[in-house]
Amino acid sequence: ARKKLDEYGLTDLVRRAASDGRPFLGICLGLQLLYEDSEESPGSEGLGLLPGHVVRFTDRPGFKIPQIGWNSLDLKNSGRLFRNVPDGSYVYFVHSYYVKAQDPDTVRATMTYTDTADVSVESGNIFGCQFHPEKSGEVGLQILTNFMAV
Repeated sequence: ARKKLDEYGLTDLVRRAASDGRPFLGICLGLQLLYEDSEESPGSEGLGLLPGHVVRFTDRPGFKIPQIGWNSLDLKNSGRLFRNVPDGSYVYFVHSYYVKAQDPDTVRATMTYTDTADVSVESGNIFGCQFHPEKSGEVGLQILTNFMAV
C-alpha cells in the first residue's frame, strides 16, 4: 500500500494532511500505514507518523487468521472517538496483522484475539481504527459521528 501511495504521488499529500492539524482518520490498513513498518512486508516502510510496528497475530489452535468478524473493545485513555460508546462494544474486524504502538498513551482501544492488539489510537489530530466503523452498526455510526465532531 505504501508503494502505491508513492507511485500515485500521494505520500506527501497524506503526510501534509496529517500534519496540518485537520482531523485525520486511518481505517484498517489506513491505521497500519500510520506506523513505521509491518511484518507483512519486511523492508517496506509505513508513513512513520506514529511510533510503533505492525505485527502478525500469533497462530493458536482454534483461532483462524485472518480474524474476520465481531470482537469487543476494551476502551482506554478517554478517546474522543468513543464518546457515548460503552466499554465492551462490538465492532467488525477483517485482519491478520495489528498495531503494537510504541506510546501506550496514544492507545484508545484494545481487543484480544490470539494476542492483545492496539485497535484504536489517537495522537493530536491523528486517529486510527483497525476495525471497520462503517461496518459496525450503530456503534460504528457513533464513532464516525464523533470523528466528524472533532
